[in-house]
Amino acid sequence: MISAGALAALRVAATLTHSLPRLRTRIRVGSTVVLDVRATAPDQPPPHPSEPVVSPCAFRRAVVDAHQARRQGRPASLLDLDPDVDPGIDIGTPPGGTARPGGLYRVPLEDRWLWAFATTLDPDTAFDLGRPVVAEGLRSVDVAALGVRPDRGTGVSLAYAETVSSPGSPDEAALLDLLEGLMARWAAHELVASLGHGSHDRNRM
Repeated sequence: MISAGALAALRVAATLTHSLPRLRTRIRVGSTVVLDVRATAPDQPPPHPSEPVVSPCAFRRAVVDAHQARRQGRPASLLDLDPDVDPGIDIGTPPGGTARPGGLYRVPLEDRWLWAFATTLDPDTAFDLGRPVVAEGLRSVDVAALGVRPDRGTGVSLAYAETVSSPGSPDEAALLDLLEGLMARWAAHELVASLGHGSHDRNRM
């Protein structure tokens, strides 16, 4: 059965790929790509015919089903992947996009830029933890939109910011400081929560 940690990473990847235009996810077993998740035109052949291609919607649906199965105490399986092997996950950005350490991604929109990352925290917890970080950061950041959007199916919260600040500009750097501050705060809370669950589980053994 896919481990809880691997399934959490798949849930994050599914929400990101489904939410960010032209983001792409590749699922690997070792160095072999076993699933290519990307939006394609119906008549567009895959660049590598040996790699099964699925749409972001289909991938998210499969991950939601696996997540629900685990929550109900059933084995979590995903498409045709080997349930006994945790897959590797690579997320790629479209031209003009970029990926930063920790899972922060930028993709180009028509007249602005979209930055986003995801967390397995519930949206209310994410919002409450992020409130002081955002209040401080917005003093020096100009954004068109900033928020947290829950994906109820995957149990993942997407943090996003839309900006007209050019890549590499001081304004973008200020936005990155804010977003990376959010990431650090949420990651610390996730870590503490996971350690607490682990201790509770061990105490029951």
